[in-house]
Amino acid sequence: RFVGVGGGSMVLQMTVNASDGNINGSASGTILEGTQHPSSFSGNGAGHVHATGFGEVTKVGALSGQAAVSAQPPLIGTYIAPFSASFAVNNEWVGTGKFSVGNHTYECQVSKAE
Repeated sequence: RFVGVGGGSMVLQMTVNASDGNINGSASGTILEGTQHPSSFSGNGAGHVHATGFGEVTKVGALSGQAAVSAQPPLIGTYIAPFSASFAVNNEWVGTGKFSVGNHTYECQVSKAE
């Protein structure tokens, strides 16, 4: 779960292949563009996670893909935008990260969803 500081949020549902570090999953969330009506998005992505081998940060990773984004009122419809996420976490999958949807980028806290 990526929780944006002062803006958007994103939940990743991903699987990690332990033997090669490949990540596959889906993302959904909101983009806060400074209006009353946040846009929502959902999409699929892929990437890679690496073990660091030292310190508190034991894993770093990144993934990217395409997301369908709902248009804000008064517009109607959806559009496709690239999304990406990167993170640095400990063994409990708690840490920091960044995610982007289209031209909106958010620093975030990362936590494992229970």
